Amino acid sequence: MLPDPRHIAKTAVVGALGLALTGAGLVLLLRAVWIALVFAWGPMWTAAAMGGALLIIGGATLALLMRRPRRLPPPPASPLTAVIAAFAQGYGSAQALKSRR
Repeated sequence: MLPDPRHIAKTAVVGALGLALTGAGLVLLLRAVWIALVFAWGPMWTAAAMGGALLIIGGATLALLMRRPRRLPPPPASPLTAVIAAFAQGYGSAQALKSRR
């Protein structure tokens, strides 16, 4: 069953709008932080601190994205499967003994 193309288009549009609004909010937040810090630290230290913080956040984000996903261990075998396999093996052994006589 293929997904509905209209649903995919709506999801893409809403996702793009959300990404644009998030970007605008981040720009305004960074501007507010700049204005707050520039009077206390001066433009050079403010730029260094904000650049360093963004570098660390970006590096951590990339490190999280680049790591390999963990493989989950296979689910444990069902006890019923083991019982059925043992029964079939025993039945086969009994048939083999029966045919020898």
